[in-house]
Amino acid sequence: MSTIILVHGLWVTPRSWERWVPYYEAKGHTVLTPAYPGFDVEVGALRADPTPIATVTVPETVAHLEKIITDQPEKPIIIGHSFGGTLTQLLLDRGHGAAGVVIDSAPPEGIRVTPPSQIRSLFPILNNPAKRHQAAGFTPAQFHYAFSNTLSEEDSLAAYENDATSRESGRTWHRRRHLGSAAGTGVPAAPRGSFRVGAG
Repeated sequence: MSTIILVHGLWVTPRSWERWVPYYEAKGHTVLTPAYPGFDVEVGALRADPTPIATVTVPETVAHLEKIITDQPEKPIIIGHSFGGTLTQLLLDRGHGAAGVVIDSAPPEGIRVTPPSQIRSLFPILNNPAKRHQAAGFTPAQFHYAFSNTLSEEDSLAAYENDATSRESGRTWHRRRHLGSAAGTGVPAAPRGSFRVGAG
C-alpha cells in the first residue's frame, strides 16, 4: 500500500488528523502526520507559549516536510488542509509526492480570493493591526464559526479544546516569509505539476 502524509493547517496541530489516521491505516496505508517545526507539543503548550507559531517560516516548514518525505522509501500521497494545502502544492511542485489532495486550500501567491465568510472568520485577527506580530487565537465561538460550523456547539467545543492553537497574526497581514503568507518564498501562482484527485 501507499504512504500518506497528512499536512495540517494553521491554528491546529497534527492532532486535527486523528480520525483520518485509523481510517487510512485500516486500508493498509502507512500514515504520517508531521508537525510544523516547534508544533510537536501539546495544544495547551502552544497556547501557553506560542513562540514557535510566531517564529517559524514557510521555507523552514517546507524544508522540514521535505526531509520527512525524502526519508520515505517511496514518494507518498500528500494530503493537506487549508495552509497545509498550500504546503502540499509547494511539495508537489518540487517533485516530492506521487499524488496530492488539497482540502479547502489556502490560495497561493497571486490568487486573490476573499469571500465575506473568510473576512468574518479572520476578523478576530484583522480587527486590530497592533496584533500583526503576535500569535492570536480564536475564542470557542469564533472557532465554531471558522472551523467547526457543521458540528454541534458541544462537539465544536470539544474540537476547540483538542485542536485549536493560536497563530501569528502577521501571517494573515501578509508578513513575508512566514507561515500564512507565501509572498517572497517562490510559491508559484499555479503549480507546474499535475494533480490526481481520487475517491477512496
